[in-house]
Amino acid sequence: MLNDRSQLLFKNLMGLYLNDGKPVGSTTLAKLPDIGLSSATVRNVMADLEKMGLIHSPHTSAGRVPTDTGYRLFLDSMLTYEPLSQQKQASIRNELSVGLNQDDLLESASKVLSGITGMTSLVLMPNKQQEVLKHIDFIQLGANRVLVVLVFNDQDVQNRIIELEKPFSGDELQQTANYLNEHCLGKNLAEAKQFLMSRMDTIRSTTNEFMSSIVQATDFVLESQLAQKMPFLVSGKTNLLNYQELASSEKLKALFNSFEQHNEMVSLLDKSMQAQGVQVFVGHECGNEIYQDCSIITTPYEVEGEILGVLGVVGPSRMNYQRVVPRVDMTAKILSSLLKK
Repeated sequence: MLNDRSQLLFKNLMGLYLNDGKPVGSTTLAKLPDIGLSSATVRNVMADLEKMGLIHSPHTSAGRVPTDTGYRLFLDSMLTYEPLSQQKQASIRNELSVGLNQDDLLESASKVLSGITGMTSLVLMPNKQQEVLKHIDFIQLGANRVLVVLVFNDQDVQNRIIELEKPFSGDELQQTANYLNEHCLGKNLAEAKQFLMSRMDTIRSTTNEFMSSIVQATDFVLESQLAQKMPFLVSGKTNLLNYQELASSEKLKALFNSFEQHNEMVSLLDKSMQAQGVQVFVGHECGNEIYQDCSIITTPYEVEGEILGVLGVVGPSRMNYQRVVPRVDMTAKILSSLLKK
């Protein structure tokens, strides 16, 4: 626990460093109007804060900057967040496209979050293997064209237009839809895919060519849904160029490679799914020395109490947390409400 004097000086040091990005000296702090202490007293308190591991001097005779431990103390006990204005919330909601399917909406959220924070955004995608098939339908578009419509988890719709060699009737479409709804509804994607594969030979031998073609097309849509390209989306990587502490070619290369490698970032995002609300990871808390001088802010998004994934941002540890944290939190809440719709 810090006494009032130490807390006052540490909080002011944090404010100056987050704003300017330069080591803060005792003389600079002593000149602040609300400090009211001599330079000698300030130096003694700074020395105590350094012994406690809250600040350190990056260079000999330089001022002090916060350590990861200092950031953690500041974030947990000294920082307050104000909710976003109704106007800003409406702006975020308007930027997200309500009419898109789940994957497109998540991609839109990733881009919006990157834009409103000036950071690199991350969105952990839902586990496609566990999506449950809720409805199958076929819509006749012409003599030989059919729209295959699959609904997953009540909020994700995938569709594909197929061309058949021969004309078909509405009764044939309905018959096929009834068969697939009877046998596949309530199964997750992997189970539905396995069922169709196990019955494909039987379907070919016992049904007409039309039904066999439709079932194959349905299987293809399931396969496309399961073939998730990336476990998470990344937007705004070049935003990191705007921050001096991250802008070296070696640092950026390491960060960009970490986004491509997936494993460690997925592990961190998975951990965020187990927590409630916004999580802030600073420096070594991110799990790899690559993220030294970085902070990662995450929060889950959900539908009807079920957590589907996580969204967040990566940026410098020296960021405006009061501005960024509410934006991450509100984007997740708005995304959850749109997914529910």
